[in-house]
Amino acid sequence: MNKTGDVWHVALEGLPGSGVLYGYRVLGQGGWDTGYRWDSKSILLDPRAPLVAGRDKWGVREPLERFELNRGSQWWGTFDFDSPPFDWGADYQRPATHLKDLVIYEMAVRSFTAAASSGVAEERRGTYLGLVDKIPHLTSLGVNAVELLPVFEYDELELQRWRNPREHMVNIWGYSHMSFFAPMSRFGRGEGPAAAARDFKTMVKELHSAGIQVILDVVYNHTAELDDKHPYTISFRGIDSVTYYMVDTSQYVQLINYSGCGNTVNANHPVVKQLIIDSLVNFVEEYHVDGFRFDLASCLCRDSKGHPMPAPPLIREIAKHPVLSKVHLIAEPWDLGMYQEV
Repeated sequence: MNKTGDVWHVALEGLPGSGVLYGYRVLGQGGWDTGYRWDSKSILLDPRAPLVAGRDKWGVREPLERFELNRGSQWWGTFDFDSPPFDWGADYQRPATHLKDLVIYEMAVRSFTAAASSGVAEERRGTYLGLVDKIPHLTSLGVNAVELLPVFEYDELELQRWRNPREHMVNIWGYSHMSFFAPMSRFGRGEGPAAAARDFKTMVKELHSAGIQVILDVVYNHTAELDDKHPYTISFRGIDSVTYYMVDTSQYVQLINYSGCGNTVNANHPVVKQLIIDSLVNFVEEYHVDGFRFDLASCLCRDSKGHPMPAPPLIREIAKHPVLSKVHLIAEPWDLGMYQEV
């Protein structure tokens, strides 16, 4: 292991170009009284993993999945350097519709085609490619943009980890990211995360060919790791919870909860800010999306202690960024602290 600045890194030679699963075990100085949540038993997901593996079929537990407090399923980072680059086509162009002229259809990818009544072939229902099959329906409505409810990797069975009134439910909306870089693999055809990423690109390409832009509903205000009452140590919490989350140290150290979901991402910390910027750029440049709708965006305007900032570094950087300043940006201007300004 090597350390450059605040970043630990390692280079492993001789690995295959795909099919590798990896994760981290992290230990550090400082205990719970200082806000850290080290857990040497957990294999942690790389916050920058380009793809995430861990469950093959939507809503179906893998044989080795553990459902217990603070553990849950095991998620792994993976990559694919063997497949050729995605072919966007020589004549491919992104639609250039101005924000004021958009007719937006908001949808959940899975819900939109999951039922037989959608008319989509059974093997494509609830998938990125199933949405492609509904393009004629969208164009008939005069739609020129779709806003997709969260499509970053998340655990649809997260509510089944502890006894609660909602434990019978499956999370279909996805407002509970575990990764900011990997598209939801179980919206693919069931052939793994790399194939799902290609399906995502195919969906975007076909929507663009029909003159329909793609806007992503993104959740950078909190993650799936919840709080200390129902912790789900997947990644950020076990790596450096004090950096990644807002922490109240005035009395007993606890997570600040302006999201209503147990934690609040420390979005204006330099490390976390760069993570979010890189995530956004990744989906613009790699996946060709046209914009973002920021869930509970007021959370992104607070400092590490939760205080509102007059000029949040994250918002300033997005506004001047050579890539991000040119895409559609839509903000939900409030949070659970009733801060209503972006």
